[in-house]
Amino acid sequence: MKYILIGNSNVGKTSIFNILTSKNKNITHFESNTTKDWHKSKISRSEDFIYDTPGLNLISKDKINKKNILIIKNLISNIDTILFVVDHNDLFTINDQLILKKIRQLNKTCILIANKNDNKNQKIAEILKYRIDEYYFISCSHNTGFDNLKKFVFKINSKSKNIKISNNYDYILAIFGKPNAGKSTFMNSLLGYERSITDSKAGTTSDYVSENFIYKDLKFKIYDTAGIGRKSKIINQSISELSIKKTISKMHEIDFSIILIDSKKNFDRQDKRIIKLISQRSKYLAIIFNKIDLILDKKFYKNQIKLDIKNDLHQIKNIEIFFISSFIKTDVKKILKYIYLNLTSSNVNITTSIINKWLNEATKKYKHPLIDKKNVKFKYALKVKDSPITIKIFSNFNHKLNKNYIRYLKNNFNNYFKIKNQNINLVFNKSENPYN
Repeated sequence: MKYILIGNSNVGKTSIFNILTSKNKNITHFESNTTKDWHKSKISRSEDFIYDTPGLNLISKDKINKKNILIIKNLISNIDTILFVVDHNDLFTINDQLILKKIRQLNKTCILIANKNDNKNQKIAEILKYRIDEYYFISCSHNTGFDNLKKFVFKINSKSKNIKISNNYDYILAIFGKPNAGKSTFMNSLLGYERSITDSKAGTTSDYVSENFIYKDLKFKIYDTAGIGRKSKIINQSISELSIKKTISKMHEIDFSIILIDSKKNFDRQDKRIIKLISQRSKYLAIIFNKIDLILDKKFYKNQIKLDIKNDLHQIKNIEIFFISSFIKTDVKKILKYIYLNLTSSNVNITTSIINKWLNEATKKYKHPLIDKKNVKFKYALKVKDSPITIKIFSNFNHKLNKNYIRYLKNNFNNYFKIKNQNINLVFNKSENPYN
């Protein structure tokens, strides 16, 4: 069974979605039009799905709104029940009436949900005027009225044959970058259809969008995340701030991170901040300069970018750099193939004895400077984590270690073990013996 929440902007569809799925999955905010893409999740304690959708405005001629109407129309074709959400304090606006008219033409089960019924003064007579048989009064802010709504949902569930759909994925990918770098276009090209709404205006994606796909018999989940803007331009508690926090919070789930950069714009400090931020938290990483088709002297541009990265971003020396156009499907397929090959052949068998052989060779080749007039001795090392690779090194000093020397050890490790697209972690511990 599939349900869809539709209605005007700012009537509480996302709050209802979060309550019914028992997840704080989607961003809610006092500003209207917070939801700009559709989202799907399982209803709590059920195998049935519910869709959250952007605000529907059948009066507006806005380009994004026209896209929303088309997307919702396509979604509804596979839906069993429509949950039509209205504001109890402003029942049946002209737009609500137009939406209701369209719903009735679809010949689908429709349930009216009157949200923001905070004072419990139910306007039943007004609802009955519109010949609606099934309706529920709720208040998301007070979390009231949901018991009856859930009873209805589970009553329908018990009559239907639920098909169990696995939520297990082989790998999870995510696309990061500044606003308007082309993340949504890249995701749509990869999937082969318009899953994320795109527009020339920056900030079209205000919440992350997820979708599943299969590639070479493996199940992938991909996130299109909200653009990460400069701190100085982000207002406290704004949608942008909430979106960025949510974007960063997904990092622990991600197997492969994709950073997308707009080639048309200068490769600036914010791009470099994003690379540093994501590379520190990523298991695997690739950096993609998008919109390369708009650059006239491509060879010069690529050389300049590579030189800039070499000079300013030493921590990503082993990360692959791509130059593509998201509109060219062969470019996107090349990236997907590269990710697949990296993930499926990424299990490097590094034994403790080989790690210590590397450590011995690396520290003999280039010795650490004296600390407090004492020699720094690196005694023992072992792998403590696979993804990302984390090596614990035991030394007579675990503080005051030279940053350039740590960088040297990381680069030497990557070269020695041929590690690509991973940001390895070196953890230093002061101990005479790691087993003490």
